[in-house]
Amino acid sequence: MKKLLLLIVILAIALVGVITCPQKEDHKDALMKLVNVALDTELSKHAETEEEMGFAMLGSVIGSGIIEIVVDKKLLVDNYFVCSIGRVVFEGEEKIVSVGVFNHVFTMSEEKLKENLKNSL
Repeated sequence: MKKLLLLIVILAIALVGVITCPQKEDHKDALMKLVNVALDTELSKHAETEEEMGFAMLGSVIGSGIIEIVVDKKLLVDNYFVCSIGRVVFEGEEKIVSVGVFNHVFTMSEEKLKENLKNSL
């Protein structure tokens, strides 16, 4: 009886995982949010006057549009039924940038993103 109950629980968890597995759009949204926060932080860090703050906001809007195009083209998502993995191939090197499970996408931290960008440039 206990084995049957354990099997039912495992199957129920697997079924919930399959139903709630994040898709490519979910990974894209999570990455866009991460990159936009990092971009806004960097641009506003250097703005001291209202005019510079206005340029920072304009740069953020333009940067967000460009980043969305790049993420849309470069993001590859592998679906493993109960989880999904987002990866980006940049200059021949593949990096895992997100992991999705139970309707949530986990991404790298803002600091790790900045470190990866500095290493790529």
